[in-house]
Amino acid sequence: MTKILRNTNELIITKNEIKINCKKVSIKEIEKIIIQGYFVQSIGIKRYGNKFISTGLHFRFRNNEETVIKELKQWATLNGIEVTNGKIYRWI
Repeated sequence: MTKILRNTNELIITKNEIKINCKKVSIKEIEKIIIQGYFVQSIGIKRYGNKFISTGLHFRFRNNEETVIKELKQWATLNGIEVTNGKIYRWI
């Protein structure tokens, strides 16, 4: 389990899904993972069929940012999920 930016949030990555707080997203629903920024990186999980990333699927890590993002990229690669760098467009 890894803590993310907001104190009450938790990110749990399992074999078949990602759970952010109480929101679950299965591997089959994820189109790609977008990483925005260089020094302070934020992560957006884009679902198939959605143009924007919902606020609940956009987050930043609080500690060990580089290590956790590296592990997230490895998990995505193992599951055939594209990881890109770019702008995260959110639906507010």
